[in-house]
Amino acid sequence: MSERPESKWALRLDKFCAFSGALIPAATIAGNVAFESLVGLVGLGWIVRGILSKENPVRPILKHPLALPWLVWFFTIILSLLVNGPGAKGWGHDIAFFRYVLFGLALLDISQRLPLHTYLLWGLVGGMIWAVVNMMSAYIFGHDLIGKPLIRYAEKMKECGRIAGLAGYVGPFFLAWAMSDRKLSKLRRIVMIGIVTVCLVLLFQSHVRTMIIGSFAGMFFFFLYQSKKRMRNLVLSGIVGFTVACGAIYMDKGFGSLSSFYDRVYYWKVVWAMCLDNPIFGVGVSSFQDAYTDMATSGRIMPFEAPNGRIYELKTVMHAHNIVLMLLSSTGLLGLGAFSWLFVRALRLIYREPKEWRAGLITWPIIFVVIGLTGWNIFGNWYQVLFAYFLVLAGCSFYSLPVPLNPGISSFDDRVDNV
Repeated sequence: MSERPESKWALRLDKFCAFSGALIPAATIAGNVAFESLVGLVGLGWIVRGILSKENPVRPILKHPLALPWLVWFFTIILSLLVNGPGAKGWGHDIAFFRYVLFGLALLDISQRLPLHTYLLWGLVGGMIWAVVNMMSAYIFGHDLIGKPLIRYAEKMKECGRIAGLAGYVGPFFLAWAMSDRKLSKLRRIVMIGIVTVCLVLLFQSHVRTMIIGSFAGMFFFFLYQSKKRMRNLVLSGIVGFTVACGAIYMDKGFGSLSSFYDRVYYWKVVWAMCLDNPIFGVGVSSFQDAYTDMATSGRIMPFEAPNGRIYELKTVMHAHNIVLMLLSSTGLLGLGAFSWLFVRALRLIYREPKEWRAGLITWPIIFVVIGLTGWNIFGNWYQVLFAYFLVLAGCSFYSLPVPLNPGISSFDDRVDNV
């Protein structure tokens, strides 16, 4: 019996969405237009697939352990928006946040029909290749492959910062996978160590201290985790010693100034006052910058005087430079609780049985938390899509088969059970 046309289209759209999702790491480095377009294509492709196949994917995907907390977290963003009204960025800013949730749910649903992890793992490799090629092009020719100037690869808020963000997660991921999976061939293990080396080079070149500290913290945690599995003490000691030495060298070279930390102390004072004034619903995501400026200029918060005598009192910031304070100030206790629910669900999936490629995910939560102590904005668009990417990897239907050389169709008897 010939396959129905709608089934063929459903399969093609599944593959299209999987491939589009796998391009996210490279697109993140390319810029907002690139990765936002892919996020939209994945969501749209998934909706069209449901229409053509005459299937309603919503009910099945809601059974996934990550689906409900992800949706509840989005709901707390909208609830805060309704309570506080929009900020300078308007109503659409917070409502459009749903695109990342839709992107994640679509890929989680597709992972039950395709070996999605294969696509996404190759996507991480492709992203690092794109980063290296563009970085080299910028330094050799003065611009990258799409014409962006070298200066953007020397500024932490531009391509350089996004490359550091990706490399900081990818390096420890492949290190953990290479050292844990004994089924890997010697060639694949060498390639993975090569990827780790490239990531470290890009990290140190970027001088993004928060990401370097987070990446090393992830690797160090993995070594401690492995030590419980009777890893040879000599090897463990050598690796930990090398890690500590590299960190010490970088600290000696790059941590001479604490001015950015002193700035953060003042941010945290202002944001904590915002939290106390709006403990349940927060001030809203789109309203955060306006609310911060209002609080900083209100006269209620005393400037921070550093030990060197310098005064810090920046009146305008984009985010809280701390994930807990950012969630609490923007979406209140409700938002912080919903995000914690989502994150804990992801942790339980990751540590349930971290074997084969899933061993790489051991490092992701640690890096994310350490960065969150002082670093990037969880509501920032490129960081949010990267968070969604790894969240989908954590929730991919289990347990993984060895990664094939060519992505293809695979039947999965095992599904992610309710956690």
